[in-house]
Amino acid sequence: MTHTILVPLTKIDQCSPEQCAATGGYVVRNVDSSILKAAAIRVIDKWRLMAGQVEWSAKLSGYCIRVPTHGDISHRLTFTTHKSKDRLDPAFLVNDESSAQVLSRPPLKYFRHPSVQSSLHSYAASKAPIVSIHVTHLKNCACIGITFPHGVLDAVGMGHFLHGLDHELHGRPWDAPIVSEKNVFQEVLDDLETSPRMYDDIHQETATFSSLRRALGPATYTNLIYLLTDIVKENVWHKAETKAVYLGPNIVKKMIREAKDKVQRIGNVPVSTGDILTAWMLKALHADEDDAKTVCLISIFSLRGTFVEKYPAMRDYPRTFISIF
Repeated sequence: MTHTILVPLTKIDQCSPEQCAATGGYVVRNVDSSILKAAAIRVIDKWRLMAGQVEWSAKLSGYCIRVPTHGDISHRLTFTTHKSKDRLDPAFLVNDESSAQVLSRPPLKYFRHPSVQSSLHSYAASKAPIVSIHVTHLKNCACIGITFPHGVLDAVGMGHFLHGLDHELHGRPWDAPIVSEKNVFQEVLDDLETSPRMYDDIHQETATFSSLRRALGPATYTNLIYLLTDIVKENVWHKAETKAVYLGPNIVKKMIREAKDKVQRIGNVPVSTGDILTAWMLKALHADEDDAKTVCLISIFSLRGTFVEKYPAMRDYPRTFISIF
């Protein structure tokens, strides 16, 4: 008999994340696919959520994950490989800790097999495994891509999986996130929607909570038109390209140290590494411009730390838990 538990997804999981899959990739000099596959299966066996299957629940009127608590899970991994005569730009094989360069993104086909599903609906209809790994062996390197439905994992959730994979590959012990039939984030959302405030003292309600309340409002046709117009403008008019900036760890450490030393001389102002890198990115983008201008920023950040005191299980919550602030 197969023992399973049903893990419900939240409203946010089933909004925009429902429609896409997220792929993370690595470019390495070489990889043994059999060792990688065996390590991935061990991760899935320990973190049973990854062995689950997306399904629609008529009772809950939403998507859930049917998670097996016992039994063999080796079939709950999509693992594909491909050999290509192509060569990747050697710039991607970065190993200089003190260099900085702009890189164009390698083709997605090197990291994601075309058979991989995208939306929660397609995962549920096909009963496809949640985890998909694709390895492309090129002439001068190998590309490794790991894909999940975005409604099931966000970047933090993917980080949990990669953390476990790294430890399994190196024979180190690790603790998998707890799998529960209770969706703690839905509890948070319910509290925000039904309570005027989360704490007795109104002054303790931070701007983060207020921001999340605003983000929970219904989307309008006007906002959707604005969004689509901006996308067309950037991709068609400005011909936007997807690129990456590589900063060696020595450069990042030097940048952070110098910026924090400068801020400390001015006054006791808390500045994070993210603040410094964001400021550097904006200055680099506008370095060639002579006229002064105001740049509007929309910061999307995780709320795990904000809620972890009231809901300790939020620390390892693997799905979308962000606010636009």
